[in-house]
Amino acid sequence: MDEITRDPRGELATGRLGYSAYRLARAFTRFTENVALAEGITLSQFTVIQVLGEGLPLSNAALARRTFVSAQAAHTVSNELIEQGLIVRGDHPHNKRIRLVQLTEEGWAVLARCTEQLREQEERLISAMGTNPEGTLREILQSAAEVLAGGYFDDDEAEAEAISRRTSSVRPRHIPSRLAAARLRSADHNGDAS
Repeated sequence: MDEITRDPRGELATGRLGYSAYRLARAFTRFTENVALAEGITLSQFTVIQVLGEGLPLSNAALARRTFVSAQAAHTVSNELIEQGLIVRGDHPHNKRIRLVQLTEEGWAVLARCTEQLREQEERLISAMGTNPEGTLREILQSAAEVLAGGYFDDDEAEAEAISRRTSSVRPRHIPSRLAAARLRSADHNGDAS
C-alpha cells in the first residue's frame, strides 16, 4: 500500500455533537484534575469537595448520587478526605442512623483556591468565545474545545508544567507524553543535583 486514503464512508468525529461535547468536557476535566492534584487531592476528592461546597451536609447515599459514583466509592473518598482533615462526619439532626459529611475550614480553603483557578479558566474561555458565540451547538462546542486546547492535545510543555505542580502522592490516571515525561525527569534530576 503506497498511500493511506480515507474510506469514503468515513465521517469526521468532530462532526458529531457527542464527540465535541466529550472533547470540551475532557479539556475541563484535565484542567480540573491538575488544579486538584496541585492541592494534593484527586479529581474524585475534588468532586466531593465541590458538591459539599454548596454548603449542605449530605448523607453518603446523597453524596454518591450527586458525584455519580457508587455508595461504596463515595464512602471510600469520604474516608480519604476525613483523614486529610478536609471533611468531617457528623450526626443527622432527626435520624440517628444517617451520618452526614460536610467541609471543614481547611476543606473550604482548598475549595476556594481550586475554584479561583477554575473561574479563571472559565473566564478565559468566555473571553475567547465572546458573549454570543455564533454557529450550531456542535460548532460552538468544537470552538470551545479548541480554545482550551482540548486538554493538552499536542502541547507537551503545558502538560509538563501542569504535571510539575502536582503535589498528590496518588498516581493520576493520565500518563504524560514522552516529551513531558522527559522534561519532568530532567527537572527531578536537576533538583536532586542542587
